[in-house]
Amino acid sequence: MKNYFFYIMLSLSLLADKTLASEQKLRTSYYQQNIAPQLFFDNNGQPSSGILFDITHAIADRLNLELEMLAIPRKRIESALLNNLIDLCCVANPKWYRANTLQWSGVIYQNATLLINNQGLKSLDDLKRVSELKIGTTLGYVYPALTPFFDNNHVLPIASLTPEGSYKKYRSQHISGFVGSAIEIDYFFKSNHDSTITLSEDNIHCAFSPSLASTRVKAINQVIEQLKSSGEITKILNRYKMTLTRLVNSIK
Repeated sequence: MKNYFFYIMLSLSLLADKTLASEQKLRTSYYQQNIAPQLFFDNNGQPSSGILFDITHAIADRLNLELEMLAIPRKRIESALLNNLIDLCCVANPKWYRANTLQWSGVIYQNATLLINNQGLKSLDDLKRVSELKIGTTLGYVYPALTPFFDNNHVLPIASLTPEGSYKKYRSQHISGFVGSAIEIDYFFKSNHDSTITLSEDNIHCAFSPSLASTRVKAINQVIEQLKSSGEITKILNRYKMTLTRLVNSIK
C-alpha cells in the first residue's frame, strides 16, 4: 500500500513539474521559406537571427519565458496551432487561415506583397497589355490579385521554393519579374530598372493557439504594444534593411 501511494505521489510530482516547465516556455514555429531577413540560419540549420527571431525572442524575454522554435512546414502551421503543438506564429494574417477559433494579436507591422519587374509595369492594369509574362512565384503561395492574369495567360507563374530563388532567376534574366514581400525585397538589391506593382498591403500579427490561456494571450499582447510604443519593433525592422556594406560583402 505504501508503494502504491509512493508511485501516485511520484506521478503527480512529475506531472506538476512537466506542467510548470510548459508554463515557463513559449513555443513558436519557423520554416525554411522564412528567408532573410525574416530568419538567418547557423551552420546547423537552426535560426540564429532575423526579424521573426528577434521579435519572438523579445516577447519571450519580456515575459521571462524560454522560447522554443520548432521547425514546422508552412502549410501545417494552422493545424499545429489548432492541435496545441505551438503557442503562436508571429508572421500571420487572419486572411491566410481558415479556422475561426484562432486568437490574434494586434498589428505588429505592415508588409506589402510586391511584384518586381523589368518591363516598366507599375499597376495591375498594366498586366492587361502583356501576354505570357513569366513571373517568379513561391511554391504553395496564393496571389489573389494575380489569379485573373494567370487564368487568361497574361502572366505565367514560374514557381521556386523561396522568393530568393525567384529573385536569382530574375537577376539572371530567366524571368521578367518576381513576387515577394516588401521586407524580403528590401533586403535584395534593387536596380534602377526595376518597376514595382503593389499586390496587397498585409498587416502582420501573431496567431495564437485556441488552447493558449487568455491570461497569456493578454500578456503577450501587452508586450507587443510595449515593443511598438518603445520603438523596438521599428528598430528590429531597420536592423535588417539592406545596406551598401552588406551588398558589397555579399558580392565578395
